[in-house]
Amino acid sequence: TGVVKLISEGRVAEDNVVKSSFILLLSYTFFVFIVFFVSASFLSDFFMGGLWREALIIIPLAAFFLGVNSLFVSYYNGRQDYRRYLFYSVLLSLFTALLTVLFAYYFQRDGAIYSVVIAPIGASLLILFFFRGWMHNRRLICFAEFLPIATTLVQFFLMAVGSAIVVYGGQIYLRYFIMDNLSEAAAGIWYSATRLSEIYIGISSVLFSAILVPRYAVLSGKFLASEVMRMFLLAVGFALVMVLSVTVMSDWVVHIIYGPAFDLASEILDLYVIGDAIKVLSWVFLYVFIARQKVLFYLTYEIFSAVVYVVFSILAFRYLDFKYMAVGYVVQVALSLLIVMYGFFRFSNASTASHEKVND
Repeated sequence: TGVVKLISEGRVAEDNVVKSSFILLLSYTFFVFIVFFVSASFLSDFFMGGLWREALIIIPLAAFFLGVNSLFVSYYNGRQDYRRYLFYSVLLSLFTALLTVLFAYYFQRDGAIYSVVIAPIGASLLILFFFRGWMHNRRLICFAEFLPIATTLVQFFLMAVGSAIVVYGGQIYLRYFIMDNLSEAAAGIWYSATRLSEIYIGISSVLFSAILVPRYAVLSGKFLASEVMRMFLLAVGFALVMVLSVTVMSDWVVHIIYGPAFDLASEILDLYVIGDAIKVLSWVFLYVFIARQKVLFYLTYEIFSAVVYVVFSILAFRYLDFKYMAVGYVVQVALSLLIVMYGFFRFSNASTASHEKVND
């Protein structure tokens, strides 16, 4: 997202953005490699019964190539070249899936495990072979150019990491709560419903971030407010279609993927998708703060949302029933939408007043 913002703004040279991202990616890979190299035996013994130590050590390399792949598509997203953005996104996904299937087919279980780390590397090397036009200037970037770009990119990195920790932390806590208070089977049903939600909401998130961040990054004042309202109307239509599609298909999808023992997951998903629809509406306003690098607001918002999600889900479990536990999620995203709307309108009014004062 940071790369998308910087390239779409056009205030710094695209080559410098790519070089700075690459330097940070190398630094991150080195740090993660040290962590996994030191702790690989412990992680292997604790999570995998002493197996797959070598696969764990390769993970940082796979993470590096995943970052390179993300850099490719972010570059075109920032330039709003959606034709190439879609082409490279689809190509990377298809090639990764193909490598995964081939490794699993020819090497069975070992191939399936190692394909998780090898497939992204192969996909990235393929793209590097066919596509080399993103680095036109081979001059090394100086520290004075690197520092402000790196500061922006690190802020976006902190937002992404902070969001992942609190969101998945809340989900893990709820699964253990259900396991302790009901059964492992119920926890599995809850996980299956939320996992299906993550699939379609993840695709939606990529779509909206690809559209909103480049647009918001270059607008301000009344123009930004007008674009947000236009995107909100688009999001309403998208959310309605999403709710209708999931409601119609949930029974069939859950039955096909998980089997009849998980049929209750479809009822949970029918409620959960209402919360997902409201979340989509909140993105229209939230991405304004992401594009403006409001790190503190974003992290506070995510922590608040995660805590409220857990609290209201537990209350729904206690006072309603397990199958209505997703009501807590609906309440949480509704509150989060109100908060982010209030924050946006305050920000928009202040920005418009400041812009008009400058013009006067």
